[in-house]
Amino acid sequence: MIPVDEALYKSCYCEENVYKLCENWPLNRENFWAVLISNEIKCVPLWRQKSSKKEGGYCLWDYHVIGIQKNPETSKVFDLDSTLEWGVDFSTYWRETMNLEESSLYPERYKRKFRVIPAPLYLTLFSSDRSHMLDADGKYLHEPPEWPPIFNLIPTNLMDLLDMSKKIDNCQVMDEQAFFAFFA
Repeated sequence: MIPVDEALYKSCYCEENVYKLCENWPLNRENFWAVLISNEIKCVPLWRQKSSKKEGGYCLWDYHVIGIQKNPETSKVFDLDSTLEWGVDFSTYWRETMNLEESSLYPERYKRKFRVIPAPLYLTLFSSDRSHMLDADGKYLHEPPEWPPIFNLIPTNLMDLLDMSKKIDNCQVMDEQAFFAFFA
């Protein structure tokens, strides 16, 4: 496991943070997954988020990306934007971050979907020119990371990865039940 203080991080660039985590993962990458969380309306409720000013760390993200190390005994979640501990067990992350009791009060359109991508594939598949972070005048909404944009010889594809209706080879899109069953 990479110590949290050695993980590359830039606020509001979770997709790149997880890419860098996958890239630098010292153990078997076959057991590590990049997980993109979004839905059709690009508005997912999550709790225990550092950027939130609300009680419980409640936040509505257009999308969020986390890393998960899948183990037979207990999977571990790596979310640099979470107030939970680094490498928290999946069950705790699920209970605290997805907060099913509270999120069940939201209309159906807010249900989260999860695109689950094996880390080795994410490293070859993900490509972003960061254009999604530019305003109408071409200025960054949030200052970009110091490292260069991640291009994998394919056009920028973050929006395709976040479109849960799109089929992408070797990636699974899961609803909440399937996602929980896969990692719990």
